[in-house]
Amino acid sequence: MNLRTQQNEALHRLTTRGVLSPEQETAVREALTGTGAPSRVADRIAEVAGYVGGGLVLGGAALLLGVSWEDLSRLGRVAVLGGTAVALVVAAMVVAGGLRAMRTVVRHRRRVVSTLLSLAAVTTAFTAGAGATSHEVTIGSTTGLAAAVLAYVVVPTALAYLTTAAAAISAVLAWVTDFVPDSSVPGGVALFLLGLAGGCLALFQVLRPVPLALATGAAVALFGAQQPLAGNGPAALTYLLTAGLALACFAAYLSVRTTVLLVAGVVCTTVVVPEVVWDLTNGAAGGGVLLLVAGAVLLATSLASRWLWHTR
Repeated sequence: MNLRTQQNEALHRLTTRGVLSPEQETAVREALTGTGAPSRVADRIAEVAGYVGGGLVLGGAALLLGVSWEDLSRLGRVAVLGGTAVALVVAAMVVAGGLRAMRTVVRHRRRVVSTLLSLAAVTTAFTAGAGATSHEVTIGSTTGLAAAVLAYVVVPTALAYLTTAAAAISAVLAWVTDFVPDSSVPGGVALFLLGLAGGCLALFQVLRPVPLALATGAAVALFGAQQPLAGNGPAALTYLLTAGLALACFAAYLSVRTTVLLVAGVVCTTVVVPEVVWDLTNGAAGGGVLLLVAGAVLLATSLASRWLWHTR
């Protein structure tokens, strides 16, 4: 049994008024949906058709552009890409049952709606880039980020979050490259701050799913922290950022007991300590010594993590 549009809207109003949390809303909807007959074959067919149709539309546009890219004018390229993005959004609305039903779409259709909107965000980025006369990557990635955020707000799924995270990384790197093209430090710091901001938003449950958002934020921040060292930048900055990230993860774990933060803190600590040892010994410490140091650090942080885990 699928909930009617009015029932979905009534249930969602309880969430907007604070009576239910988003997780409770999803649980109630799934419980009510599961009390009736099994999902109709038509629903399954609609879901499969949505995936296949979205893939065919995107593949057809890519094939057309690949064959005719040089022959098409800028306006023609924008028309093909923009038309593809519009077609994907319209398909998502049809699968959801209308614009107003997109946020309350049932579970099986929710996945395909999110997929179609995520594909539309990617296509929107290419559309904006194709239409720009300069700074194509920056304009395209920024527009794609805006479209991805909108898709995530409408249907906040894991796929929509990952699309938004990828778009944010692309936009940050594009902006930094445009203004500071020959330095790894600004890009690394920008990625570090982006990951840190994403993790903070996840801690306040603005970004969901929370474990995935925390893991992604920590990974992006760690990657950014390592960029100065990878690009022959100041090694001290890499050590400071990586160690700071480790401390931030452990501190956040004391308040929000999630394993993701604990693992991220252990990984950061295990990475930064051998790097510092290598630097302090001017590379005299061989691979065996560094391996021993890394193992000792991992054991120590694991014991500390176990102590933190049992103090919860």
